[in-house]
Amino acid sequence: MDKKIITIGIVAVIAIAAVGMFMIMNKEDGGSDVKPISLDGVDATEDNVLNGTYPIQRNLILCTNGAPTGNVKCFIDWITSDEGQAIVAEEFVPLPAGSRTTFTAPVSSDDIVVGGSTSIQATMTKLAAAYKEKYNINVSVSGGGSGVGASGTVSGQFDIGMCSRDLKSSEIASGLVPTEIGKDGVAVIVNGAGVSNLTIEQVAKIYSGEITNWKDVGGVDKAIAVIARDDSSGTRECFDKAMGSGWTMKSDVVKYNSTGGVIGAVKNTAGSIGYISIGQLSAL
Repeated sequence: MDKKIITIGIVAVIAIAAVGMFMIMNKEDGGSDVKPISLDGVDATEDNVLNGTYPIQRNLILCTNGAPTGNVKCFIDWITSDEGQAIVAEEFVPLPAGSRTTFTAPVSSDDIVVGGSTSIQATMTKLAAAYKEKYNINVSVSGGGSGVGASGTVSGQFDIGMCSRDLKSSEIASGLVPTEIGKDGVAVIVNGAGVSNLTIEQVAKIYSGEITNWKDVGGVDKAIAVIARDDSSGTRECFDKAMGSGWTMKSDVVKYNSTGGVIGAVKNTAGSIGYISIGQLSAL
């Protein structure tokens, strides 16, 4: 009986050790090791965005067709006040105290329609809910990307467009007026790459197709699956700009029209690389 117990114990220890070894090997092979990496030695944090050291960052903009008026102005003023900025700060870098506004109650009961950047969408949904609770004003929020936010505001589809980038000169020429509501950084995330830091040059070469295996940048021997945002995304435009002039993304990159799409794809693809808002890193 004692011998049987000892034997069972030994078998159990061996089995547990084998499972542990498998999990370690699987992780090293890129099983589910999803994490943000440093760029040029700088971590993807809000503090580094604010102090200007993080290399991929952007302004968060709300745009209106002409200067905001009526309920739209009241809502934007509330977002850029201390009260609204406390909600913005839950995911992004808020405006400095000296740049904030005072706000007044809505001037009518008119609904407000907001659309655009998926990076801002979740925060805007929280702002809309808080504003409705405070003033009983309905604010509907939809995504689609920064380009959709700008074009939809020009066409009158939206009262307010969300853009996770600065407005283009052509958009300003179309009559759009921007209001900055905070800042954000674009974090590069990887799954099972075996690296914790890349240079901007290395990231650019991965996305252009010059580097195709993680071992070429000090990581595991595994092909790199490259994931990006769609062409209308403000996150994409911010990322592209940081890659430098003359740079071109390779044609076979898998693209998604939302931050959630990129996160899901990277989580489900060993050896992948993608990029998302720093404010969304908690979703990893």
